[in-house]
Amino acid sequence: MLIEKAKKEDTMSIHSISKELNIKYIKNRENGVLLRIIPKEFIEDNIENFIVARINRDVVGFLWFSTEYPKDMLEYTELKENIDGCIYSEQIGVKREFQGQHIGKELYRFLKNNYNDKGILVFVNTAPEKNIASLSFHDSLGFKTVGEFYREDFCGFKDYKANLLKL
Repeated sequence: MLIEKAKKEDTMSIHSISKELNIKYIKNRENGVLLRIIPKEFIEDNIENFIVARINRDVVGFLWFSTEYPKDMLEYTELKENIDGCIYSEQIGVKREFQGQHIGKELYRFLKNNYNDKGILVFVNTAPEKNIASLSFHDSLGFKTVGEFYREDFCGFKDYKANLLKL
């Protein structure tokens, strides 16, 4: 397995994985879901904010990050701890057939090694989907809850809640 910064030619693979794991298309939600399909144009325009995992040259997972927690979400977030100086993981996804092979862990390790002076934040929904698999995964890596996010309507979900986790 190779973990590296994404290239423009990875755009379609990243988009396809985000679609494959999207809540609208998944029947078996016990392994976690993604709320948004990342548009191809957005990925291409922001490719420097993506990391990919490759097996035999094929992209099998990705991590989309930004250098800070989205300011527009701060007003809906109740913080329990300071999050300044953290990298924000917008979305992480691994193709179903490759899950359970520590690919997500390696994507986070790559991010941490490239931003070793910063913490990593991630946003995991707790309602309506509960996303127990994602919460368990992040807990196993040592992420701790540092905030809670709530919106009456978010990404098409009513009474949306999420935990903000920090490593």
